[in-house]
Amino acid sequence: MGTIAFLPYLSIAALSPNGAALASVVCSITLTELLSRRERIKFLFNVSQHLFAVAVAILVYLAMGGESLLHSSPNVLAFIAMFATYMATNRIVVSGVLSVSNRTSFRRELYVTSRSTLVNDVLALPLVLIFALMYVRLGYLWSFLVALPMVGIRQLYKSVFYLEQINEELLQLMVAAIEARDPYTSGHSQRVSRYSHVIARIVGLSARQVEEIGTAALLHDVGKIHEEFAPILRLPRKLTEAEFEIMKTHSAKGAILVSKVSQFKSIVSAVRGHHESWGGQGYPDGLAGDAIPLGARIITIADTMDAMTTVRPYRPSRSMDDVQVELERVAGIQFDPHICSTILMTQHWKDLQLEVEIAAREFPVDLAGDSTDDVESPRYSQQLPSTSA
Repeated sequence: MGTIAFLPYLSIAALSPNGAALASVVCSITLTELLSRRERIKFLFNVSQHLFAVAVAILVYLAMGGESLLHSSPNVLAFIAMFATYMATNRIVVSGVLSVSNRTSFRRELYVTSRSTLVNDVLALPLVLIFALMYVRLGYLWSFLVALPMVGIRQLYKSVFYLEQINEELLQLMVAAIEARDPYTSGHSQRVSRYSHVIARIVGLSARQVEEIGTAALLHDVGKIHEEFAPILRLPRKLTEAEFEIMKTHSAKGAILVSKVSQFKSIVSAVRGHHESWGGQGYPDGLAGDAIPLGARIITIADTMDAMTTVRPYRPSRSMDDVQVELERVAGIQFDPHICSTILMTQHWKDLQLEVEIAAREFPVDLAGDSTDDVESPRYSQQLPSTSA
């Protein structure tokens, strides 16, 4: 969870860069954790990590020539160094323990813990110094009045967090309802979203773009909610040409559904184009090369990765080595060659392998059913000129 508790913590550190500040932080965090009734291990970690982060920040502040604001003028450079040190230490420690606990990569956890709060935290930097200076020059009463807007900011953070959580849960509920029609693809959209997140980060997109592509990937099969797809999704045989033509409409219909939500206007093209092919043989618009939206190009690769690495009724799951060979084979034919070459770099490929392992644990395939989810499957092989995943 994000918190603005660092505002008074660092203000105290600037006023009293010594053991008194550390004692104040420990007392504050301890009281908060007790009121929250958090688990003992989380209680101990939260107290200790904040104590550690503030202690390291104070040491840097003093090393940079910073002094107590009660007795000297502000040393802006030392103050900024203290702020940056606290932020970096806090995120590194939290990301490290989450990485160990969740068995995920450290870089992934560092990204997750920073993506939604980092900019706001940096913009809050002046408040820390203003709060401390108000206390020095006007006394505790005026500094208390300055603290009131901080409480308002905290409530705003909390409201935004809960709204984002509700939106995410509603999306997950809708996707689960769609995938309930085809038990074999249970968790498919969630896994594709996870892989799309990683690929988007690897190719260097901004945090906002990464989130948008992840959302588009989560909704890429939303068009299958239409009743006409239900009987086809349950067929245990290869589809006829007429049935395949019906299935090909799901991406365009999904885009129409997504476009009805104003917040999702930016991801409509990615949902519509996730079955386009780099060589121009895809659908619904037959786009080729860079004319295919970047998000769609990423989702296409993630979609194929999931198709290959999950068990299907017509074949067992395949290894990431097989996926690597397939990506190399059809790069520039079906997939964006630049994206393929980037993700196939050693360290990036290791990150993707780890994500596949994690997703397999979190979203296991229900082997009770059948699947017609991926157009790259042998059930569609007669209609497709490119890869068979």
